[in-house]
Amino acid sequence: MVSTRAQTKGPSKDQDIKTPAKETPKKRTHSKTETSNTSKKVASTKKAKKETDHPPSEQEPKSEAEEKPTTSKSKSKSKSGASTYPKIERVIEKYGAIPLSDTALEDPQSPKPETILALLLNAMFSSARISHELAAKTIATAIKADYHKIDTLRKSSWDERTQVLTDGGYTRYREKTATGLGELVELIDSKYEGDLNNLLPGSRTDSSSSDIRKRLKEIKGLGDVGIDIFMDTAQAVWPCLAPFLDPRSAKTADALGLPSDAQTLWESKEIDQDPVRMCKLASALTNVRLDKHEGEFM
Repeated sequence: MVSTRAQTKGPSKDQDIKTPAKETPKKRTHSKTETSNTSKKVASTKKAKKETDHPPSEQEPKSEAEEKPTTSKSKSKSKSGASTYPKIERVIEKYGAIPLSDTALEDPQSPKPETILALLLNAMFSSARISHELAAKTIATAIKADYHKIDTLRKSSWDERTQVLTDGGYTRYREKTATGLGELVELIDSKYEGDLNNLLPGSRTDSSSSDIRKRLKEIKGLGDVGIDIFMDTAQAVWPCLAPFLDPRSAKTADALGLPSDAQTLWESKEIDQDPVRMCKLASALTNVRLDKHEGEFM
């Protein structure tokens, strides 16, 4: 009985060797682990996205074809930012020239009184209802007779002027034009002291083209078409007229795939705001139109 009580009071074998209860993992600890793993995944995703969005220059080098800029066939940009139209160069090279450079006119690029009068006579003849071949022959004949010199024209008689026009093939309007040339001399002498350069309201570089047009309208035998021709051809010697493009030449430019706006052409790399270059382009477009050479540049 004692033994039995002692065994009852003393710890049992199971009580002597206590096994610690198995701890249940805290949910907070497990959540933290998942958050940490999720953060790593997000960071990895962001890094991958960042590498994808990175500028091409810091990724793998592009191929030569990919690096070339995309440009249109007729227009591109120069390093300076000016638009380029390679066809302008071709048109000028083949058909562009300083007006009347194929005649006996001395120094057609100089703003001498003789040059301006020759350009005015050319505008009068070219705007008449005759072929451009006859107009070209007539102005060449008139210049050969020194009619671009105000003194010679002033001293000429009506009969002499009629004969010069006839020699140039200008027969249809010769009598009326001979009279008009006499009246032209009187206008130049009375209003501009014998020099058409005095027609400019200011200097050759800063005169208003609209004011010039108004004054040119006072000349008999010179209509709007004639004024356009004069302004087209005189801008090389009167830079204040530049940039100018005859409406008919503007249509030709458009047909060739070039801008029809004078200002756009003026600011192109090929013209570079040069009045002489602009004049040559206007002359070239006129020649292309008159001789029907558009197909060469299509």
